[in-house]
Amino acid sequence: MNLTHYVHTLKHHVLLAILLTGLTHASAQDRNKEFTFQYDPQEIVNGSQYQKIQILDSRKDTTHYGIIQKGFLGKSATVVANPALEDQLQKYLETISNGNTQRDTLLLQIRRLSFSEIGGGIKEKGFFDFRANLYQKKGNNYFPLNHIDSSFQVSGIDVSNKLLKKGSLIIDSFIRKNLKVKDISSESLTLHDIQNIDYKEKEKLPLYAAEHLVDGIYMSYETLKNQKPDYPLVDEKDKKGKIKYYYYTNEKGKKVKLKDSKIYAVVDNDETYVSTSFGYYPLVMENDEYYFYGLAEENSTSFSISAGIGSGFGYGGGMIGIGVGSAPSNIKRYKIKIDHVDGNFEKIEQLPN
Repeated sequence: MNLTHYVHTLKHHVLLAILLTGLTHASAQDRNKEFTFQYDPQEIVNGSQYQKIQILDSRKDTTHYGIIQKGFLGKSATVVANPALEDQLQKYLETISNGNTQRDTLLLQIRRLSFSEIGGGIKEKGFFDFRANLYQKKGNNYFPLNHIDSSFQVSGIDVSNKLLKKGSLIIDSFIRKNLKVKDISSESLTLHDIQNIDYKEKEKLPLYAAEHLVDGIYMSYETLKNQKPDYPLVDEKDKKGKIKYYYYTNEKGKKVKLKDSKIYAVVDNDETYVSTSFGYYPLVMENDEYYFYGLAEENSTSFSISAGIGSGFGYGGGMIGIGVGSAPSNIKRYKIKIDHVDGNFEKIEQLPN
């Protein structure tokens, strides 16, 4: 091979490599949707106590902030922060705290921050979920300032930008309203405490900490987690001994039937059965988390549903959820976790039918 031909071939390979690198980069960009934190830089917080903010991302998957649909055709795109969210929030804090002389540090613990969409075209639905704790940092100690557990839903055509803007607004509002707080909690936490905050919270909940559970009918997660049943466990059975419905007796001595759709769970002899749209499912404890194995819609994420269908075999004659063979094609079987904070159902993994 002569020198001229070699140089020509080398240039060809270099140009091809550059082209492929560019296409790969463009393809990655096309698959991503950048989350740029939006706020009004003119809204200064006079008297802010803070000049620095740090982030502790306690989510299981910290690589992105959800999956949304990009453009009218609805191509999936991963939400990523660019620059990193901590860098964006630091610049934001410096801007809105302009001129303050305090030098305290905030720690924002992100426990849930997720954008998601379902549908497409003119029927898109967007969801934003944000759970976070805010602390004042003093040396190696952290003092709780506030917490937030917020969800937002928007519908329409191409809701992505609306969703990202609303997410920014919720985060902005949460941080702003705590910048001037001086009366902080006397409770002092270490970084290890914060990293294990779920376990510290569960230690205070009778549902997780009690040796035995209280029999009864629970109309909400609030009463279940505090082990304060709304009604005694009383039911009406059919001739075969299966439960037809639960009820309570009112002040006039009249039997009042309880709708399954209004019941969150029942506890019977230390066993908890959670109510869903597909019947009642027993809860099982695994590694300090409550789960159940049951049916859910394929395109749902975090949800809270109650029983509308009861069939099949019973726990002591009760109602257990229907099998997947009886369900529509968009209904799948999942391992589902009970969120210990709000009691919502979170799909963990799809199971074989």
